[in-house]
Amino acid sequence: MTKLLFAFFLLFLGIIPTHNFYVSTTSIRYVPEEKVLQITIQVFLDDFEAVLQQSGNKNIKLNPADSQDEIDQEVADYFQKKLLFKALGETINFDFLGKVYKNDLLVAYLELKVDSPLTQLHIKNNFFYEYLPDQKNIIHLKVASKRKSFLAISNKSEFEVPDDFFDFKD
Repeated sequence: MTKLLFAFFLLFLGIIPTHNFYVSTTSIRYVPEEKVLQITIQVFLDDFEAVLQQSGNKNIKLNPADSQDEIDQEVADYFQKKLLFKALGETINFDFLGKVYKNDLLVAYLELKVDSPLTQLHIKNNFFYEYLPDQKNIIHLKVASKRKSFLAISNKSEFEVPDDFFDFKD
């Protein structure tokens, strides 16, 4: 009992660090020869599990030992709701390829097929804002040797990629 009170006291004083920085990383690589955007998303397992539980599936556990079919469907559904791509005003849907667990991260792989060469791109990333208003979502875009990064926050989560970004004449 004394140890419990001491731990609570230390937590109250702020001596024990708490998890108060929330971030995800989305890396997007355009492969024009294959006409695809290859997308890799990294999120913290504990945050993502809490968001999925709050969103309705109270019993879900992001655990590699559990059956992955239901987990894959929940993960894919969440990303379909919270990550949006548009080109020329049209929404482009992506395919969920799978996920892996790496330490305390869930790493998901997506692929977005584009029918014609990209000339513009609109990206919207709303991961976790309903659960963690201080969430930050970093988006890295790579096209050939060009790189562009965006920082999405709850009140600014949509971005237009400049038209000349997809110009390969450099």
